[in-house]
Amino acid sequence: MVFEPYSLSKHSGVLSYFNKRFIKEGILPEEIGRSINKAFELRQEGDYREYAELSYEEVEPFIEKAKFFIQTVKDYLEMIDIL
Repeated sequence: MVFEPYSLSKHSGVLSYFNKRFIKEGILPEEIGRSINKAFELRQEGDYREYAELSYEEVEPFIEKAKFFIQTVKDYLEMIDIL
């Protein structure tokens, strides 16, 4: 999103723009949008609870999703000749 013409100051704004620009336009798969939204929800819970602890079972699915996200974005950047 570094090359996008917008300046966003909040995580929620970045997430909203990412979903609008890359998911809804079909540039990246919807699965990535769902994963990022769920990860953001968990992050929010962690930020606003007095004590937040996630189990390995809660976090483990995001490891594979993160790998998928990285590879998908890398493929996209190669396709548009940024990498």
